[in-house]
Amino acid sequence: MVHSGTMFGLNIDSFMLILIVSILVMMALAVRLRPGGKLVCAAEAYVVFIRDNIVYANFGPEEGHRFVPFFCTLFIFIAVSNLIGLVPSFSAVTGNISVTAALALIFLLLALGYSLRYRGPLKTLGSFIPEGLPFVLRPFMFCIEVVSLLTRTFALAVRLFGNMLAGHIIIYNLVGLVVVFGAVAFPAFFVAVFMFFFEIFVSLLQAYIFTLLSAIFMNLVINPGH
Repeated sequence: MVHSGTMFGLNIDSFMLILIVSILVMMALAVRLRPGGKLVCAAEAYVVFIRDNIVYANFGPEEGHRFVPFFCTLFIFIAVSNLIGLVPSFSAVTGNISVTAALALIFLLLALGYSLRYRGPLKTLGSFIPEGLPFVLRPFMFCIEVVSLLTRTFALAVRLFGNMLAGHIIIYNLVGLVVVFGAVAFPAFFVAVFMFFFEIFVSLLQAYIFTLLSAIFMNLVINPGH
């Protein structure tokens, strides 16, 4: 649920970030230390899903193989962050705009950094100006494209933040109605239970959407002609 406060002397979101990273590290160690188990099969199926449906679908196999680790990590981090936020007394860090803004900023820096390294500064700047555009219009188009890129980055952060914050607040308020009004508002409890299971689906869906949109937007920067 979404709330403020501290845990073990840390800000709740700082604690949750440490907890999420610890969970992901333990999951990775479990896969590494038990080769051939069911967990390894699940991990391989997960990687293949992200690789084929998100990465290769946007970048192609030749260029996309470099991005598979990033997008696999991005999806699982957001998914675990969303799901663990449903646990009572815990917080959804993706309901914090600072966290989602940081994730969107990582996408932006990776896209620009990759383009600068493999395409060079001139081609990277040229990707913001469509070919064949009259010279007098190029400065205006360059500004429009830069604003467009920043807008897409902003949209990534706000979309995830808004969806996760809204869902958790709805559940919190429904449970609060039962606490405040007692048996009169008890039907709200069943709605809250339904919303809880619906939020599990939404948590995974929002992780997928953020990862997919990141891949699409990144490809627009790296391969503007596609």
